[in-house]
Amino acid sequence: MRRLPMLALALTLGLVATACSDPELRDSSFGSAALDDVEGAPTEDLPEPTVSRTMAAAATLSTYGPPLDACEGPVAIDVEVAGRPLLVAEHDYCGGADWIPDLEAGDVVALDGDGVDDGSYRVDVVDEHARRQARVTDLRPEADVVLQTCISQTRLILVAATRID
Repeated sequence: MRRLPMLALALTLGLVATACSDPELRDSSFGSAALDDVEGAPTEDLPEPTVSRTMAAAATLSTYGPPLDACEGPVAIDVEVAGRPLLVAEHDYCGGADWIPDLEAGDVVALDGDGVDDGSYRVDVVDEHARRQARVTDLRPEADVVLQTCISQTRLILVAATRID
């Protein structure tokens, strides 16, 4: 029973070795095959970003307060929990309300600066939560980044996005 597979393997290896070493076979078989040189991999046109933002700072859950309160732009916050995305937060009164609540699924956000992987991110999900009750576990693990700002005295918005470039 084991002889048949071994025999087939031996014959296959013998044919490959013959084709690679025999000049006549090499010129007329797969031994002479070549891939065309490609000047660059085909790229899909990326959509233009709906909005672009540069991080004002990078922080962690224990250090984000001062850079966020400085109101110099969004802050990239490493939540330091395996399997959770980067959080990008900006106070509503510091500019977050000007761009995060307007995002919809399919929009593209360009992010760069400290603490974030520079690139374009596609919005996948927009969720509202009660303010002061959202937790790290509310950050969608399948996202690469979650954008956050308050939208009222009692509600905040979490926008999950995936890197597309």
